[in-house]
Amino acid sequence: MALVIKSWTATETPGADGIYVSIVGRQEGFFSWLLSVLGIDATTTLRVDRDTVYFEAGSLAGFQQRVIPLANLSSAYFGYAKPWQVALVLGMMLMPLMGLGLIVGPLYYFLNKTLSLGIIENAGVLSGIEFKRSVIEGQNINEQEGRRVCNIIKHLMMEAQGRPQQQLSRSTNIASLPHTGT
Repeated sequence: MALVIKSWTATETPGADGIYVSIVGRQEGFFSWLLSVLGIDATTTLRVDRDTVYFEAGSLAGFQQRVIPLANLSSAYFGYAKPWQVALVLGMMLMPLMGLGLIVGPLYYFLNKTLSLGIIENAGVLSGIEFKRSVIEGQNINEQEGRRVCNIIKHLMMEAQGRPQQQLSRSTNIASLPHTGT
């Protein structure tokens, strides 16, 4: 199930706390939002510092935390799914109802685009997250931000494995950096 983004920070240089990437999401829906406002927060977190990836998945029943050294990663990945087919079908099916399809189709598309982001350990374990746009929190992360996080993780992973890469900076054209296989 896709999450909605509560907070998203990604920098090429670490913050004061040493963190390069910090992504926090919660389950989608009004009820989950209400629980988070009340402090009953079931979140999923991906944090990356110079040496380690921290992956936490929580629910109302408990949580699991994984601490993975960057040297033990084989790859990082991201992807973007755009549900244009379903949006088109909804739009066409609802068009006869006073043109309702002109609203529902694009709205469905807008709210259901999904960004996938994650890591794969040398042992083959996959730790990933999927996010949708958050209307309530006002967060919208696009493909470029997903690629940027993936390249930050890749850069740190290669350094941890003793294979330094080109220096990464905010001005680096991240779209031109190679991203196949990682």
